[in-house]
Amino acid sequence: MADSLLPVPTRAVYDTSDPYAVRFDFMLDAGHPTPWHFERDMLAEGVRRPVGEGDISLRPRWAGGHRTLVMQLWGDTPAGYESAVLVVDAAQVSCFLEQSYGLVARGSESWDIDGFLHSIRCPD
Repeated sequence: MADSLLPVPTRAVYDTSDPYAVRFDFMLDAGHPTPWHFERDMLAEGVRRPVGEGDISLRPRWAGGHRTLVMQLWGDTPAGYESAVLVVDAAQVSCFLEQSYGLVARGSESWDIDGFLHSIRCPD
C-alpha cells in the first residue's frame, strides 16, 4: 500500500459564517482545488473512532507509531461514481479543530434559519 500513496497538497478552511463545517481543498489538479465539506464535529469524532455514512467515512488508524485519519470519499466525477482514500495526520486535524473551537465553541454555533428563509422567500 505504501507504494501507492501519493502526496496531495491540502488546505483546511474554517469560516465562522458556516460554523458547523470545515472545508478541505485537495489540490489534485494544477491550481484547481477539489473542495470537500465536512461536519466539524464529525471530524473530531473521526479522529477517535470510525464515523460516517453516505459520501464520507472517517476512521482513525495507527501506522508505524503515528496516528492518522483515514478519509474515504465517494462522489460523482466525469468518469462516474468513484471513491478516493486519503490519509492525513490526525494530530494536525485535531490541532486545526481546536483552533476552530477557539473561534466558535462547540455548542455555541447558531444559524439564523428564519433569516435565511426570509432571504430566499419568493415575492407574493
